[in-house]
Amino acid sequence: MEFEWDVAIVGAGMGGAAMGYALATAGHRVLFIEKGLAHFSQDEDDDPDSLDEAKRLRNGRWPQQISGSVDARPVRFFPALGCGVGGSTLIYAAALERFSPSDFKIVDKSGRQAWPIDYENLEPFYRKAERLLHVRGSQDPLQPRSEVIEPPAMTRCDQHFFDSAQANGMHPYRVHTACRYIDGCGQCGGFICHKSCKQDARRAFIEPALATGNAMVIDQCNVEKVSADDEAVTQLSCRRNGDELAIVAKLYVLAAGALSTPLLLLNSTNEFWPNGLANTSDLVGRNLMFHASDFFAVWPRGRTRVSEPGKSIGFRDFYEHQGLKLGAIQSTGLTATANNVLHFLKSLIDRNGWVWLKPLKPFMRIPAMIGALISGNATIFTSILEDLPYPENRVKPDPEDAASIYFEYTIHNELRQRMQAFRKLYRKAFKRHRMMMLGSEVNLNYGHACGTCRFGPDPSTAVLDVNNRAHDLNNLYVVDASFFPTSGGANPSLTIAANALRVGEHIARKLSATKAKRTEPCVVSDPAC
Repeated sequence: MEFEWDVAIVGAGMGGAAMGYALATAGHRVLFIEKGLAHFSQDEDDDPDSLDEAKRLRNGRWPQQISGSVDARPVRFFPALGCGVGGSTLIYAAALERFSPSDFKIVDKSGRQAWPIDYENLEPFYRKAERLLHVRGSQDPLQPRSEVIEPPAMTRCDQHFFDSAQANGMHPYRVHTACRYIDGCGQCGGFICHKSCKQDARRAFIEPALATGNAMVIDQCNVEKVSADDEAVTQLSCRRNGDELAIVAKLYVLAAGALSTPLLLLNSTNEFWPNGLANTSDLVGRNLMFHASDFFAVWPRGRTRVSEPGKSIGFRDFYEHQGLKLGAIQSTGLTATANNVLHFLKSLIDRNGWVWLKPLKPFMRIPAMIGALISGNATIFTSILEDLPYPENRVKPDPEDAASIYFEYTIHNELRQRMQAFRKLYRKAFKRHRMMMLGSEVNLNYGHACGTCRFGPDPSTAVLDVNNRAHDLNNLYVVDASFFPTSGGANPSLTIAANALRVGEHIARKLSATKAKRTEPCVVSDPAC
């Protein structure tokens, strides 16, 4: 049987794009299937709080609210996720940090190393991803050598905080970002970059893949079900502009994100898979992790003024501290303006399920302006605190609409305790500076979901094998953040890209070997001849 496509990839975000690039440049035929658009608006204002689904899609944003429960409290909000060719990288802040070698050495509850690969297995693909994404930054003194390009000089404001952290005994470095810093660069954190400056998955991977002639994109296409027999996926059932499509390929790759990929698998039931596709382990959707992130305002000392701060500064002095897994601290490039405070307050209400405060959202500009006046001359920093996997934290179909994302998450006491320990260390990093926390709850970072189809060698404790193939099916792979067995204490994007390039190289070799075998001269006595 001849297939039009060697590989069909669901999702054109970081993982799917990097995988498709690896395969297309190796000469294999790749089809990208994307829920969102391939082209985006440049002429209308982008409002992250807009309720207009079409407008959200035109600006690369996830179109629908997601719902769930946090500590049994209902929540409903727009997640900080992208939608379209490029996925969440369309609106990310482009911080691309490697995980620490120690992240790959964590031992799980069974006494086995949680990651079935080592840092050394991923290191050459980290380097390749950094090169393709034009990552720029300086060497982190506390981490292995990275081959990144030095960025432009910092602003006076950023240099002030950099020097101050260094004087306080920290080891700051220039955050590694996928940014070319062309003239007029605004870094575009939280928005699509229309100047080819911020490097997203579309520019770094999709466009070069399309240029080979071996790849194609179908946008505005929603995959509704993955059909399979007891051994392999047989087709994808899709809907595009009201029309039904059936897509058939040799291999299938899911890269729709750690919230959407498990949802698709759980909704793809049949007589062979009554509990969801590839789910004999009952782990699809489980072990959901988010990072926890604080935002805090820091005032400069003396006469230094906050002007045009960038996403410039990072340090990992507390990545691991006194036996605790904590994480990184970074500047955000944001000042404590009324608009930034307003957006923070609105998202805090939605994400924490404070239903009684929602009627007050239209009137929050006044407290936001007061907050901005109080914080005034301050820049905003953020932390990234590692989350840990628990089977009861999970994604599953929404009880009211099976096609919609629904999650259940319990904040365990150990997370609260590590958060409190981390907060005490912020003041150590910025001693002699005035600081103000922007919120006191455990603030889950819903843009960093991971872990819902973890990989590992044992089919009873992992959904995927070491090469990200489903243990249960011989032609299904997952390469978004679903595969993470732990969340690390850094932004997940670069690790997603590096792993997708690793798996893409493995699949490319596998496809090439199959094609070579088919072109070998036929032996007359061979029954297959």
